[in-house]
Amino acid sequence: MFIYTIALNAMDAVYAACSIRGKRDRIVLMSRQGSKPSLDLRMLADELHRRLPQAEVVLCTTDSERKNMFAFIKSLFVMVNQCARSRVCVLESAIPSVSIPRHLDKQTRVVQIWHAFGAIKKFGYQSLDTPANYSSEAAYAMRMHRNYDYIVAAGPGAIDAYSKAFNYEPDRIVPLGLPRMDYLLDTAPESPHMRNVERLRQKHPCLADDAFKVLYVPTLRRGAGTEGWMTREVARLSQALQPCGCRLLVAGHPLDPGCDKEAAKAMRNVEFVPGAPSRDLLSFADRVVTDYSAISFEAALVGKPVYFYVPDIVEYRQSPGLNIDPLEIFPEGTFVDPDELAAVVSQEDTYASEAFSRFVDGYFEGIGPGSCSRVAEFIEECYRDTLIEQKGHR
Repeated sequence: MFIYTIALNAMDAVYAACSIRGKRDRIVLMSRQGSKPSLDLRMLADELHRRLPQAEVVLCTTDSERKNMFAFIKSLFVMVNQCARSRVCVLESAIPSVSIPRHLDKQTRVVQIWHAFGAIKKFGYQSLDTPANYSSEAAYAMRMHRNYDYIVAAGPGAIDAYSKAFNYEPDRIVPLGLPRMDYLLDTAPESPHMRNVERLRQKHPCLADDAFKVLYVPTLRRGAGTEGWMTREVARLSQALQPCGCRLLVAGHPLDPGCDKEAAKAMRNVEFVPGAPSRDLLSFADRVVTDYSAISFEAALVGKPVYFYVPDIVEYRQSPGLNIDPLEIFPEGTFVDPDELAAVVSQEDTYASEAFSRFVDGYFEGIGPGSCSRVAEFIEECYRDTLIEQKGHR
């Protein structure tokens, strides 16, 4: 506990020092999902610039500590300064520089727009003291997910899970959609979405032919026992799908090292598409296979049949745990055996995926087009609220 006390006091001191110079008319958008701003943050920044030309809109992003510890440590100080000087902090991931300070001033609003479309697996306070997450002692001592005024969810179906994961009352969860929903649903030929799809088609000839394509997008796995899991499962799926004449497209998690290169060369019916956003690869997929990833929601929203391949579901139920157990809720479209999965996904009939499609319709009930505008309008209201110095909800 002593080290936690030192860290808290140090962060409080840095925040207080940065606050001396006062507030700027600034909205800062922060992430540690990667050094480049996500599509959500870029879209939101553009919309906020349009709505609030008098305000600065700043993007402040970094790689996670797992990918680049030096950059992450440096970002702690940059982000605490941004938090102290900005009227609104918009986050899409956990940001210690915002959650640790114990005395954010009255003119600061914090809005968390969590990066996932939903919560199949448990996270945050739901999964403490499991191998996949932190200890309760560390989470509470370091004020994980504290200081939020509001949490934006992609749909009303996420409210209960988010309330538990972030440890806030349900009325603090606001279902507005996420900006990239507009991107996904815009299929006009000259839209940014379709232009990016066309670039992928030109860059990767394997996407342009008529082969029956199964897109595999697993979630990120961490901790002991997960080394080599992706190589192993891609090999099993490759072997199972080979007799069906299906091509397996593989898009790993951005934070996952992926498959062993030598093993990958032997998989003749597998195409790896490194660096390609999964949301754009959806356009080429006849079927989508995932496990516990929220890409399943994105795929269903654009009308793709989704199937779940969960060979480790017994372990996953324990750590980190599941909010949505696909084997229990969608048994027709969920498989632990790759051969059984291959037999179903290669069929023309998509009946096995329809239960999940109906579930997604309810999960996002009432969330129509215009998500980016709704989220930006909500942030604008928070910004204007700070101008009259009302107390936040912390």
